Amino acid sequence: MAKIKNPDEAVSSASSSEPDRGENGKPYNFFRGVFWNVTVVGIAAFTAPGLWNAMQSVGAGGQQTPYLVMACNSLLFALMTFTCMTGSILANRIGLKASFIFGTTGYVLYSAALYTNNRYGTVWFLYLGSAACGITAGVFWAAEGAIMLSYPEPESRGKYLAYWLAYRNGGSILGGAINLAFNYAGKKTGKLDWRTYIVFVALQCLGPAVGLLLSSPGKIRRRNGTRVQKIERISDLEEIKALLKLCVRKDFLLVLPYFLYVTWQLPYISAYLSLYFSVRARALASLVSALAQIAATLLFGSFLDYRRLSLRTRAISSYIFMMSLIGACWIWGTVIQVEYSKHKPALDWDDGGFGRGWALYIFWQVNFALTYNWGYWLVGFLARDAREIVRFTSVARAAEAAGQCISSGISSTSAPLTAALGVNFALWGIALLPAYFVVRQVGIIHVGVGGKSQVQEDNKSSEEHTDEEGVLAGGK
Repeated sequence: MAKIKNPDEAVSSASSSEPDRGENGKPYNFFRGVFWNVTVVGIAAFTAPGLWNAMQSVGAGGQQTPYLVMACNSLLFALMTFTCMTGSILANRIGLKASFIFGTTGYVLYSAALYTNNRYGTVWFLYLGSAACGITAGVFWAAEGAIMLSYPEPESRGKYLAYWLAYRNGGSILGGAINLAFNYAGKKTGKLDWRTYIVFVALQCLGPAVGLLLSSPGKIRRRNGTRVQKIERISDLEEIKALLKLCVRKDFLLVLPYFLYVTWQLPYISAYLSLYFSVRARALASLVSALAQIAATLLFGSFLDYRRLSLRTRAISSYIFMMSLIGACWIWGTVIQVEYSKHKPALDWDDGGFGRGWALYIFWQVNFALTYNWGYWLVGFLARDAREIVRFTSVARAAEAAGQCISSGISSTSAPLTAALGVNFALWGIALLPAYFVVRQVGIIHVGVGGKSQVQEDNKSSEEHTDEEGVLAGGK
């Protein structure tokens, strides 16, 4: 079958052994380098999902009760499940850059819809804005993930992922500061000041313009002289077949519960914050949780790239630490939730008993950031060839969107939060062991595109040792 030229030529993280200067003799171009383009992705993530997360981190999009917003979010993530799944098909057709820019366009409609609902009580626009955001955000999720796994060198991927997520959380920091500034006087439960949303709408309009600064994969040149490998585009039918084949692969099925869990927790913790804490306590939580997430992911990313430990050791130890922390927080959460269900509080930061329930929310947000960051890092080693980077990102993000869709649907009802917490705790337990079976093979079987397994490295070392012995024997 004849190959079709890709608009921006799909990507792989495999490096080519090219000299520091290109064929035309031009030196390294900063604006075609990894750092600049990861920064562009980060700034776009700041204006789009970063500010969206800021609104959600105050609980229920800043509304007084979570039920309408959670119903709309359920619609949003249902559509995202489909658009994430087809993200690799769209990227195969129009290219990663165009997909990325398109993905930034829907977030502003969601923010505008929250504004009209908060100020005027408009409901229909909130459903429309949620649908628009769901359609475009699914493409954005798939495209940004593929870019972040493809552009950096594999050995620097953990740090770059943390750097990118710092921008995402930077949106929450700015959003948290805005929330706190406008809502400092809100000592009781309720909704945010409507002026908060105007700033969010203005900032999110910048997303598509920022996306125009991104370089296509074929133009990227790393500082060490290597490039993102170019591959030809395939037909849409072939892409669909390959995508379906990936969905039934054993390693993907084993990590599927993990990716379902990653975002499943968010609607519950959002409802928890909105129902039990004052407006200004929620605004403070938005700011502090973002700062804590940035610090945690930077430290975690540095450990994931710590090359004095083997890849397998880093994978297993980071997974055990992360899942143990999450389990401990769900035990803590069970104690708090049972207490709050018996006597519903309305806690402000100067109330007794405020700290232990509020701090729990911060830990939950940190746990989300760690699972999100680590999941991307893992996908980079599960992809076996160039095209699988986009495909694996698409299906993983589709699983995350499906989990958040179902969880948002649960939180949109009047079901007790103890039930929602129980489902989260159970899903963590279900995901724990299957994912470990995959994690323990990282560095042995799962080495990513162009990587070498531990067996290959051992064989290479053995051959070199044998050759040295032969040379010494010949010299006697």
